[in-house]
Amino acid sequence: MVGGITTSSDVVVNGRFEGIVTSKQAITVGEKGELYGDIKCEAIVIGGLVDGVVDANIIHILSTGKVVGQLTYSKITVEENGFFDGKTIVKGNNLQSKYAEIEQKYHNITDTKILDSDMQKKD
Repeated sequence: MVGGITTSSDVVVNGRFEGIVTSKQAITVGEKGELYGDIKCEAIVIGGLVDGVVDANIIHILSTGKVVGQLTYSKITVEENGFFDGKTIVKGNNLQSKYAEIEQKYHNITDTKILDSDMQKKD
């Protein structure tokens, strides 16, 4: 199925759907379900495949679930053997990483490859 769904009710996908899905409730992607596209909902439970952009307050990836794309969420759970590859954005997060700044600052001062080589020469 290809198209768009906008609803106030729950949505269950057990087949293949491509498009935009918006629900004020929950979306469930069954083990044999495939959902490709933009998804916006209150909660999503993924037992099959989701490939796209998901914006949900609660995301639950089951052990059979596979997600590729971008996730924006308040709370996420990934069960053992559940799969996710992509980018995540946490809603309301004020914590910012300084890793790039620190790595850039100290990268030229200490290079572990050089230190390892120097140590091997001394042995």
